[in-house]
Amino acid sequence: MTKALSDIRVVLASASPRRHELLTRLVLSFDVIPARIDEDIDGSPEEQVTELAQTKSRAVAAHEAGLIIGADTLVAMGDRIFGKPTDEEDARAMLRALSGRDHRVLTGLCVVDTSSGCEVMACETTVVSIRSIDPRELDAYVASGEPMDKAGAYAIQGRGGLFVQRICGDYYNVVGLPLCRLSLMLRELGFVV
Repeated sequence: MTKALSDIRVVLASASPRRHELLTRLVLSFDVIPARIDEDIDGSPEEQVTELAQTKSRAVAAHEAGLIIGADTLVAMGDRIFGKPTDEEDARAMLRALSGRDHRVLTGLCVVDTSSGCEVMACETTVVSIRSIDPRELDAYVASGEPMDKAGAYAIQGRGGLFVQRICGDYYNVVGLPLCRLSLMLRELGFVV
């Protein structure tokens, strides 16, 4: 039996404004309760994002009721992981490393339905090709401040999108919340969007 998503409380276990904006495309009303967890996890990029998403959703589900959505996104090139830059020089180094190359953007998702105790997890991967970035463009982009709170030091939905030649996969995954995958997970739990 399917249930309407509007009939249950939805909680986003993330403070990301990009995830907040994207979730409004699936559900109009939801609460935002960021999980306070240790994000230092070992393993492959896929293991890291799925474990962090699960840890976030479970941490919030421990004291909140409803459908709890946890997500974590990272950028990887081979085994090298690009998190959020620590400073402007770190952002420059990340962008230089990504310039002219392909990389993967991975988002782990975990949805916990506290009423049934059911939990579903997934990892979405999108391949992104970055064109060669001129050093002057790189400096101007870093000076804009946009890269500073983004995994991989760029925002595809912002000025950083000027560097993206092509993607293979879900655009919304690169922004931080793969909507297609999330809607399928919600359907698996018995909810229609």
